[in-house]
Amino acid sequence: MSTPLKIPGYTLKRKLGQGGMAAVFLATQNSFGREVALKIMMPALAKEPDFAERFMREARTMAQLTHPNIIVVHDVGNTDTLYYYAMACHSGGDLTQRIRGGGVTTQEALRITREIADALSYAHEQGIVHRDIKPDNVLFRERDNAAILTDFGIAKSLNNDLNQLTQIGSAVGTPKYMSPEQARGQKVDGRSDLYSLGVMLYEMLTGLPPFQAEEPVTLAIKHCQDPIPRLPEALSRFQPLIDTLMAKEASKRPKDGQAVMAEIDALLQPARASFNARPLVDPQTATAVTQVMPALQSTQIQPAQVSAKKTYEPFFRAEEVVTGGLLSRRYAMKAAFSCEDYEEFKKQLDVLQEALRDWLAKRGKKARSLEVSVQAHPWIQARVREIMHKSRSENTPFGAVLGQAEVTLHIHDELDPAGQTIRLSEKDGKEAKPAATSA
Repeated sequence: MSTPLKIPGYTLKRKLGQGGMAAVFLATQNSFGREVALKIMMPALAKEPDFAERFMREARTMAQLTHPNIIVVHDVGNTDTLYYYAMACHSGGDLTQRIRGGGVTTQEALRITREIADALSYAHEQGIVHRDIKPDNVLFRERDNAAILTDFGIAKSLNNDLNQLTQIGSAVGTPKYMSPEQARGQKVDGRSDLYSLGVMLYEMLTGLPPFQAEEPVTLAIKHCQDPIPRLPEALSRFQPLIDTLMAKEASKRPKDGQAVMAEIDALLQPARASFNARPLVDPQTATAVTQVMPALQSTQIQPAQVSAKKTYEPFFRAEEVVTGGLLSRRYAMKAAFSCEDYEEFKKQLDVLQEALRDWLAKRGKKARSLEVSVQAHPWIQARVREIMHKSRSENTPFGAVLGQAEVTLHIHDELDPAGQTIRLSEKDGKEAKPAATSA
């Protein structure tokens, strides 16, 4: 791709990355004036029908999947020898960068695993097996830090085996993350993706993948035959989840992504623990052999210290704050509530809407500032952010406040009270730029 590329309707800005089959560019889709990630197949490969078919199949596969944690495809097409498709552009980096850049906390690792499990559950329901789950293929949406699954280049349809470019007996995927059945070239289903998800979770928790070798064949043998590695003592409470995800036999793994989500939810219930420890291995100094690292001190509450009292208590608070002199009064509202699950969030949001309805009826255009603090379970925080952002276009009291006042949203949980503070609207009611900062 040494000569300048031109795709009708797009203005290419710079290259974001390149693989053996295609390159990805940051571009502007002129018809909408929006930034996209434009994936263009290497022109030399267009002469081979199989490559063009595989490339276009990847685009069509992703385009039919509509899920908050799956990449959005805006457009697909070809011009002369150039095949391309345009995707949503996410500037939050990928999971590989985060692991190598110092690692993710255990809370983040579980959140990411849960979000990708949700995406896989949906894809599998549509008859699609990804077959290449790995950190490189997990991006992050800058606005809310949600994990986004991408790159369905070798995805397999469970509903139409005749439309496949790979056959039983040939292994496709990335050896470091392959399930045993995938490494053997056997027929796979959604449980193969869940095995790869378990490998990825192990790497997020420790900083290193569970099996390491220089030769792909050796890696494949390890996945098929070697025992599942043990997590360090400080992370031992997550071993059962790793064991079930990485079971050698598919029949012993969770039946689907929803089951994985339920296991993660249950894992957090019995005891309060610190989920902000960094991986036990520094990815920048680690070698291919297993390293012995000092164990982190566990901060999990011991059984004798656990109180029988329920640790979660729902609440809702709202108050008006009046500042300024008689002629320069400023009316602000501060609201705070908690929600343990999505259904409770919807109920609390209805209470907030009623409080804002009364406030607007009383203050009208003088209502100039709103702060909303939501203590939410980590697994619904992305959904909370998404709904609060979308409220601007809705005919609701909260939507009205977004259109006239400065609005900030603070999302946190009991284990991470600092959480995230997000500006939703500026002082004049204009939509704030999509940026988030820690409180």
